[in-house]
Amino acid sequence: LVKLFDCKSFRVRAVDDIAGVELCGALKNVVALGAGFCDGLDFGGNTKAAIIRIGLEEMTSFIRHFHPGVKDPTFLESCGVADLITTCFGGRNRKCAEAFVRAKGGKTWEEIEKELLGGQ
Repeated sequence: LVKLFDCKSFRVRAVDDIAGVELCGALKNVVALGAGFCDGLDFGGNTKAAIIRIGLEEMTSFIRHFHPGVKDPTFLESCGVADLITTCFGGRNRKCAEAFVRAKGGKTWEEIEKELLGGQ
């Protein structure tokens, strides 16, 4: 598959650390919630950067504890820090968390998801 999709304008690298990839993919959503709460409270870029940095530290600590065989380079691949940053700046969890804070208790999480994501 790598050979099929890898080209000058789109780089693809295979990561054989399956558990590490899966755990990064799940845990980044928790950090993105924190980033969204930060945005909703208008805490600013430095606070959001701190949330992302500390979140990455917590992700790596958690994954190393529950999956001791994780490979360090996994955290620096697209599935790790790149996906974390993307999700914390534009992901659905970040958007919903920001809207939830701004609603100040006026909407449930389900209502916000329905409004922003079409109920996905």
